[in-house]
Amino acid sequence: MFSPQEHQQGLAYLSGQLSLDQLENHHLQRVLKHDGTKQLFFGECKADPTIKNSQIEKIQMQLKEQQAKDDQYRKANIGHYQPLNYKPVSPDYYLKTAFSDAIMTVLYARDEDYQRQKQERGLKETEWEMTKKQRQHQTRNRHEDWGMHL
Repeated sequence: MFSPQEHQQGLAYLSGQLSLDQLENHHLQRVLKHDGTKQLFFGECKADPTIKNSQIEKIQMQLKEQQAKDDQYRKANIGHYQPLNYKPVSPDYYLKTAFSDAIMTVLYARDEDYQRQKQERGLKETEWEMTKKQRQHQTRNRHEDWGMHL
């Protein structure tokens, strides 16, 4: 998704050498702002042959250490704080998972529609049964005196 130069810029930002404003690509800025998409960025960088894995691992360790410090600070100051840690994800794994989820959604969409329609029919039948006596009472009262008051 990103060029090797953008990978280098992103890694420089993550290591603290650049600020977010210095990145030229706005999409790259958005990706690097969030922890979950950072993991995808790391996976993409690992697939780039111009970047050494040791450089990526070093930056990941720095980020983990900083995150651990931040988590300890938050736990001390916020009583019910629980950290949300993202696991490493490669773009290939993400693509396979997204494709698999999309296929499963398509395959089971008809079953969900059928279940929803069945539930709606059941609700209509229940409502019909619940209002049955009320309808009978209205019908009887209407026909008792043929609508004439003497």
